[in-house]
Amino acid sequence: MNLVTVLERLLSDPWIFLKILFLMGFFIYLAFAVIVVRQVKLMSQTLNGILDLPLKMIAWIHLLVAIGVFLLALIVL
Repeated sequence: MNLVTVLERLLSDPWIFLKILFLMGFFIYLAFAVIVVRQVKLMSQTLNGILDLPLKMIAWIHLLVAIGVFLLALIVL
C-alpha cells in the first residue's frame, strides 16, 4: 500500500482517524508518566526528606496505571 491509499482510507472512515489520535494521546501521556518518574528520582537524589518513599511510590504507581491504560486502549481500540 502506498501513502495515498492509506490517507484515503483514513479520510473515508473518521473513526480510524479518531482511534489513531486517541492512541497518540495515550502514548504522549505514557511518556509524561516516564518523565515524572525520572524527575521524582532526580528530586529525591537532590533533596532528602520524609516524603521520598511516598512520592516514589506514587510516581511508579502512576507509571504502571499509564502503561495499563495504554495497553487497554490498544486492545479495545
